[in-house]
Amino acid sequence: MKTSKVIHDIRVYRSNEIGSDHYLLCAKVNFPPQWLNKSNKKTPLKQDEFFKVRLLNDESIRRLYTQRVKLHLSNTKEDEIDIEKEWKNLQNILKSAKNESLGTIKKRNRRKYLKIWDEQIKQLIETKKKSYKNGWIQRN
Repeated sequence: MKTSKVIHDIRVYRSNEIGSDHYLLCAKVNFPPQWLNKSNKKTPLKQDEFFKVRLLNDESIRRLYTQRVKLHLSNTKEDEIDIEKEWKNLQNILKSAKNESLGTIKKRNRRKYLKIWDEQIKQLIETKKKSYKNGWIQRN
């Protein structure tokens, strides 16, 4: 994009003294919205797989995960000398245990929503709406 379309007005103020040999520069700049720059670019959204870590809040799933880790650790050899091989082995053990107990979910980028929605949040929003309606809370 050309800068002549973005910059509307530039002025140098020599009278303002700031204690140096520089002058004050003021500019009026109009940055276009981000969606204008992405015209006709149809790139597919990335889909990444994530583990459902929030399921670890449940006691039974947390116990299942620890049992899977212990099971995989007991099946491995302990005579490894190289620390890099041990680290890779531990990573594979944790990934397989997460995959077995938690499962994966595919997420798209730039998707924003509230991940945990429960009755308490719903009631808080309803009481906020009622208080706005009754005039107890005033908007600025």
